[in-house]
Amino acid sequence: MTELIDFSAALIDPQAIKDAGYAGVIGYFSDSRPGADFGAKPLTREYCDRLRAIGLEIVTNYQYGKGATSDWRGGYDAGVRHAQIALAYHFAAGGPGFRPLYASIDSNPSLYEWNSLIAPFLRGWAAVVGLEWTGMYGNARCIDWALEDGVASWFWQHNWSGDPAINGDHPAAHIHQIRIDRDRVGGVVVDINKVLAEDYGQWSKAVSPGPQLWAPAPKPDYIELAQMGYSASSRQGARIVNFILHTQEGNGTAQSLANYLNNPRNGVSYHYTLRDRIVVDVVDTDLASWSVLDANPYTINLCFAGSRAAWSRADWLRIRDDIRIAAWLAVQDARKYGFDTYVIAPPYELREGITDHKYVTERLGIGTHTDVGPNFPWDVFAEDVRSFTVGGPVEPPPNAIDERAAVTPWLGDRITEGEIATPDGVGRFAQFEHGYIYWHPDTGAHAIPETLWEKFMAMRWETGPLGYPVTERTILIGPDGLPWGEVQGFQGGALYRRLSSPTAFWIHGVIRERWNRSGYENGPLGWPESDEIPWDTGAYQDFEHGRIYWTPSQTLGTVTVGGVDIPLRDAQAGEGQGR
Repeated sequence: MTELIDFSAALIDPQAIKDAGYAGVIGYFSDSRPGADFGAKPLTREYCDRLRAIGLEIVTNYQYGKGATSDWRGGYDAGVRHAQIALAYHFAAGGPGFRPLYASIDSNPSLYEWNSLIAPFLRGWAAVVGLEWTGMYGNARCIDWALEDGVASWFWQHNWSGDPAINGDHPAAHIHQIRIDRDRVGGVVVDINKVLAEDYGQWSKAVSPGPQLWAPAPKPDYIELAQMGYSASSRQGARIVNFILHTQEGNGTAQSLANYLNNPRNGVSYHYTLRDRIVVDVVDTDLASWSVLDANPYTINLCFAGSRAAWSRADWLRIRDDIRIAAWLAVQDARKYGFDTYVIAPPYELREGITDHKYVTERLGIGTHTDVGPNFPWDVFAEDVRSFTVGGPVEPPPNAIDERAAVTPWLGDRITEGEIATPDGVGRFAQFEHGYIYWHPDTGAHAIPETLWEKFMAMRWETGPLGYPVTERTILIGPDGLPWGEVQGFQGGALYRRLSSPTAFWIHGVIRERWNRSGYENGPLGWPESDEIPWDTGAYQDFEHGRIYWTPSQTLGTVTVGGVDIPLRDAQAGEGQGR
C-alpha cells in the first residue's frame, strides 16, 4: 500500500521520509495562521527540490485558518483570495501547472454550512484554479455533497467524522487520511494517508496539454476610425488590469458618441465606441479615459453606442457582431498590456480580466453604475474571448516586492524579514528604512515613502478608502525647475503633498477630476490644502487659491478662484461619471 505523510510543525529531512517507507508528502502551501508558527508552512522551493531530488512525491494542499477562523467561513470571496495565495505559493515552490490544489474543509460541517459557505467557497476557489484542478480535503459526507453540487474534482478524505458509517474509503476519494498525530518521522508528529488512485494529484504526474489543436479565430471584420480628442489623463504609471464594457443609455452612433466624448467639458470619455461594426478610437489606451472615476488609471473602457442596460438578451444578440468585436479588442489590449483575459461575469470576483461597469461598482466600491445590465450574454461573450486566445501553462510569478526594492534605492535597508500578509489575506508588504512596499495581484508592487506613510496610516492603510497603491511616488517639479511636491496614486484616489508642508492631502472622485482638468497643481487653484469636507448633501475641498464644491445631484457647483465664482458643470454628467 502506497502511503504519504502530511505535517506542518517542522520540516523533516527528506531522506528520513524515504527511509521510513513513505512515497511522499502532502505539503501545506499557506501561511501559518495568527498565533501559530508552523515550521513547514509554506513549503519552499529549496525544500521541495530536495524532496524531488530523491524521488519523493509532492501534493499541494492549502489551509490557513481552522475552527472558528476556517478559510471556508468567508464564502465565495474567501475562496478567491485563498486560492490566489495557494497558487502563488505553489508556483513559487516549483509546483507545475495542470495539477490539483486541495482546499481544506477541516471540519464536520452541517448541510446548512455546506450550502451557505463551503460550496460558495469552493466555487470561488475554482474561479481561480479551474474546476478541473479544484481539490477538497473533507469527510466522506462532504465528498458526496461536492459531487452533487459539482464544486470539486479531486478528493482527500479525512477519517475523523465521528460517524464510523462514513469512515471507509469513499469511492471518489484519491487519498484517505487514516491516522492522525500517532506517528513520528524524523522526530516530527505526522499524519498517515493511504493512496487510492494512480493519479492523486502528485506533481510528477503533471503533463502539459501540449500544443493547441486549434488556432485563434481570425480578426472580425470592422471599420476602425481614429477620432481622438483631449478627454484623457495620464495613467501615472498604473498597470492596466481590467477591460470594462459600458452602455450608452442613448441612441447615438459610434461617431456621434465620440463627438460628444471629445468635448472635455462633458466630463466623460471611453477608449472605444462601437456600433454597427464601426469602432471609433476616442482615447489612446496608453492614457486614462474618464469612465470609472478612481478606477480610470488601471482600466480600458469600451462603450456600445446606442445600447441600454435594460436590454433583453434578444436585444443584445441583435448586435452579435459588435459583441464579438468587443471581445477581439479586449483580447488584443490584454496581450499588449499583459493583463488576464479571464471574463469576470456576475457574480463577480475581484481579479484582473474583462468585465463591465457594474463590477466597478460592486467589487471595487467605486460609483453607482450597473451597466451593462442583467441580460448581457456573458456566455456568448466569454466564448468569443476564448476563441481569440490560446492557452498555455502559467509561469511562476517573480517576487514583486524584491524586484521593486532592487530598483528603489531611496528606501534604504530592509527592516522586515520576509513579507507580512495584509488583513485581506491577499496582499503583502515589507518595511524598509525610509518607507514600505505594498503588493497586491491586481495592482503590483509599489513603494510608499515615509513622507506619505503617516497619511496612509491615518486612513487605515490599504483597508481604508485609499486601498492599495497603483503607481510609484512621483516628484513634481515647480516653475523654478526645483522639486515642488510629490504625488502617489492609489485605488481610491491620490495623495498630494507639497514639500513645504508636513501633511499630505487625499483627492479623489469628481472633485479630483475637476481639479485635474483645471491643470493640477499648476492650474489656477494650486495645491490642495484639505481633504474633502462634508457640506450640505455633498462635499467641498480647499485649495491654495479657491475651493471646489460637489453635490450628488445634477446641479452646478462653484469654484472660487481669486474671489470670483466660476460656474462648474457637474462632472457627473454623461456616461461613466457616477460618484
